[in-house]
Amino acid sequence: MKVTQVSYNVCFRQLLLFVMLTGVCRMAYGTVDWRYSGVVAKVLDSTHIMIDERHHGILVLGRGSPVPLDGIVVPEKGSPEETALRDVLGKTLLGKKVNVIEITDMGTSRGVSVYVTDDSRRRVPEDNVNLMLVREGFARYSGIWGSYDGNIGSTGMKEAQRLAQEERKGIWANCGQEATPDPVHPPVAVETAPSDSVPVTDTQPPPEPDKPVNPKTIPWKLPLLIGAIIIGGAIMAWNRMR
Repeated sequence: MKVTQVSYNVCFRQLLLFVMLTGVCRMAYGTVDWRYSGVVAKVLDSTHIMIDERHHGILVLGRGSPVPLDGIVVPEKGSPEETALRDVLGKTLLGKKVNVIEITDMGTSRGVSVYVTDDSRRRVPEDNVNLMLVREGFARYSGIWGSYDGNIGSTGMKEAQRLAQEERKGIWANCGQEATPDPVHPPVAVETAPSDSVPVTDTQPPPEPDKPVNPKTIPWKLPLLIGAIIIGGAIMAWNRMR
């Protein structure tokens, strides 16, 4: 019996290589939505944590780099409120299993939304650390929800901060208290002698309003150019080897 060897078409192999390299370039230069579970190995400060043993289904992603908590603004470093926040993070996260939603843009993390749970499929607001920190007054909402976690959303963070402010929790404990007014002194009349001088008017033109400054943007063509060069070089090398 004659055994024939199946050979792939060259165009199919090039297409497969193109798809693989496109995925790699997207991870390095594009926006990627990461959803994984792991264990919090370290609480580095009041905003950054280190997550170890990261898993996405059957895939093992390994140890991650320090990532910031999404959507929170912490109190001033060294203040009693900041110390209390670090203590809460240590007790809540250190050594605990968590589910994480993270968005990376150009390889840089926008922040993580963290759920403390042993179930890798469970993501409910009651387990979310970011929401808890704002709700209990340990931090305030930054106004930017970079992880795009739809389970919480910007609306959920705003509502948590509103409730914390109403209940005067944490950093909002002393807000809204009336300060002691300064004593009011009656005005003293001052008599001035008549003057024959002519008042001088200001003839200078009014100052021009400040022009808005356009924020610096990342040149989006650069990642595409780099990706095209990598893909083109890989295809040429593939054709030479076959």
